Amino acid sequence: MIKQVLFTVLMTILSFLPVGEVCSQSALQTFSGLASDAAIQYSQPAITAFGSGMNSGWFSGLPSSSNSFHAKLRIIGVGSTFNDQRTFSTITKFNFTSEQVDEILSNSGLTPSNTSNYDDIKNEILSELWEVRIYGPTITGSNSDYLKVDFPERNIQGYDIESQTITVTEVTGLLNNKEFLPTPAVQLDLSSVLGTGISFRYFNGVQLENIGKINIFGAGIVHNINYWFSEQFPIDVGFGYYFQKFKVGDIFSNSTSQFGIYVSKEIGAIVSFVPYISLTSESSQTNIKYNYTFDTPVGPQDLELSVDYDQDNTIAIIIGAALNFPVISLNVDYKISETQTGTVGIGIGF
Repeated sequence: MIKQVLFTVLMTILSFLPVGEVCSQSALQTFSGLASDAAIQYSQPAITAFGSGMNSGWFSGLPSSSNSFHAKLRIIGVGSTFNDQRTFSTITKFNFTSEQVDEILSNSGLTPSNTSNYDDIKNEILSELWEVRIYGPTITGSNSDYLKVDFPERNIQGYDIESQTITVTEVTGLLNNKEFLPTPAVQLDLSSVLGTGISFRYFNGVQLENIGKINIFGAGIVHNINYWFSEQFPIDVGFGYYFQKFKVGDIFSNSTSQFGIYVSKEIGAIVSFVPYISLTSESSQTNIKYNYTFDTPVGPQDLELSVDYDQDNTIAIIIGAALNFPVISLNVDYKISETQTGTVGIGIGF
């Protein structure tokens, strides 16, 4: 994980440099060949990483329990590990394209030259929504692996069409066995009124591989309950809530939220060291929106699909520390959860 955190720092720094436009058409082409069930299976490793990453990096110490004004602008880099699901397999509905039907019929020895009713047979296959087994790489799989579709054996208009496997070369592993997902953000932390701090997060325009540009907006609030006690606890304890909207290109949109108990302890004055820990309940919802392209007897058709995926609430423990100088601060933390996530932050403020 140390190597991943260091790489996240590098990715964060690089993300603020000018970046040329990377064509995201390959992502659109990839999803155009996936039915809704297959799209969820294909995207699931990235969806999980999105949710964990967006629910990370918010907290680096509780606000002061006294009324005093502090402002800090932080650059945050988050790295979420992908799960080991590099391939998937599912039974779902599928429309074959005209080229795929020609391949299916050719493999069964049927061609327009030797089959008088070839067009009728082809149109019957094109007209049906087939229940098939689909398998291949997930979005984090190899870009040299392709989606495969098992066509079932069928007798059509007196001809035996053999069972066979069709390769869909448009669908491959877009992230090519990447181990984790790096995501940057800019966050403004303001405190402290009545022991309360608020945070705003925004980021826009950096390309994530060949999937699309990242757009982020979020906000949150945290309260130090020591504010209400004349004899304060030896450590700061508080409660907080954060939410975030996250979009990648024209395909993925994600919303996350977390509610948690936060504990920290500031050691020192002009230069301070702040260890912190939190216990949070996190949720994440993802929408995948794309055009599914398929052929029919009357020509190509595009069906706009919008697929929602809600992740179950997860419990996470975050352990970290911040080092605060008069103007600059540094923090690093690690989240223990279903998806392991590391965060590095660099702040400027007072």
